[in-house]
Amino acid sequence: MTACDWYSGFKCPVCSKFVSSDEMDLHLVMCLTKPRITYNEDVLSKDAGECAICLEELQQGDTIARLPCLCIYHKGCIDEWFLFIAASTDQKM
Repeated sequence: MTACDWYSGFKCPVCSKFVSSDEMDLHLVMCLTKPRITYNEDVLSKDAGECAICLEELQQGDTIARLPCLCIYHKGCIDEWFLFIAASTDQKM
């Protein structure tokens, strides 16, 4: 990316990646139509074992994310994991 691209580009409001003006339309279409993993946010009503990401106990009152497969994690842990995966994928492209 040249200095000229930097000044004529934009930061994507969906993924926060910097994109040159030449690629803006295609990037937005791809970014907005890319399948996303979703989860239900909930608050635990009782202790539920450990979070497989941070290995800390899932305790009553913790805010959790429940994936479609019914696995549960601390919401903060899974959000960070998804950001890490997204950043790793973008760097390889």
